[in-house]
Amino acid sequence: MFFLVLSQLCLSQNSVILRVKADEQEDTLGVNVVNEITKVAYAAISEGKVQLWDSPKKEVAISFNSLKQFEKSSGLNFIDQQLIYIYDVWNNEKKKLRSETQGFLFSSKLANGDAVVFGYVEYDGLKSIIATSSPFINANGDCYININKNLNRKNYNYQILQFGDKVINNITDSRLLKESYIGSNKFNVDAYIKDSVESKYIEWTISSSEKLGGKKAQASRDFTNALTTYFYQNMEVLYNLSGKNAEEILQNGTWKISSVSFAEVWKKSATGINSTPLWMSVSIDSVVIDSIYMDNLVNWEFTINDQNWLDYIQQKNFLYLIVKVNSDVIPVEKSIKYQKGLFTHKWNNLINFVELY
Repeated sequence: MFFLVLSQLCLSQNSVILRVKADEQEDTLGVNVVNEITKVAYAAISEGKVQLWDSPKKEVAISFNSLKQFEKSSGLNFIDQQLIYIYDVWNNEKKKLRSETQGFLFSSKLANGDAVVFGYVEYDGLKSIIATSSPFINANGDCYININKNLNRKNYNYQILQFGDKVINNITDSRLLKESYIGSNKFNVDAYIKDSVESKYIEWTISSSEKLGGKKAQASRDFTNALTTYFYQNMEVLYNLSGKNAEEILQNGTWKISSVSFAEVWKKSATGINSTPLWMSVSIDSVVIDSIYMDNLVNWEFTINDQNWLDYIQQKNFLYLIVKVNSDVIPVEKSIKYQKGLFTHKWNNLINFVELY
């Protein structure tokens, strides 16, 4: 069967069906396309933004009410399914690979092991919705992951089930076909466009407790002390930020910053890691004031040990705990491990580094 398929490799265009399972997606990919496509499709179907069909032939339209009834009768939930089939058209001209996703067939299994099909959704109806959705990106991933780009580049694990009019019924032939048709090439790559720099969304909080000793702990307190002084000298800033909480904060005449947290985008290059603040959150005597976003932060002028505060937090020469990497909330006991991994290890394998460290 495989050698019959090879005769089709010379054709410029082939219809392809891919089998994609959620539990076969590696953590290093950063995002699980099965979970994300399923989640987006279900929401779009429920809101009437896309049509669910009985099959890729689109002979019978399925309403959301009918889908809900099927979920109830089968005991299955659409969003819990672990398997989708992706329908593509592949083109290979002079080793320049192109693919166009046509749609998704959603499938699951009953308790007795029998396969059931929820239906088919066209990709064109989902494309713009996918582009504006917020996928769950684990700590290994790039915070700017684009699911549409992943689909176009084939950045997920899959098995080829059908190539042209030939059925591929085993993993070995699927692998051989990938090697022959794709090889070391990549799908939908423009030679003049370089991939973006590795980036991660990071939330961290300064550790400035008086109980902590050492230079870095003092450096953390230096920052909170300087910020406190800035607020005392610019009370209108504090009033504007704290709003209705201003009276509660200032009623005793004296107050103290109890915590400071930041959200940043970290970018990794050959020269090191650069961070860009997105917002800062401050708690004063345990009262949280509104998050302060970067367009306001850039106008603040205060220094720590004769150094501009933005430069100061860029260098990270103080105690801090990482509390979130992309969509992953980081337990306190793993924070230092993630910090070490970000500065010393491959960014697409952070989770494994932390677990083995």
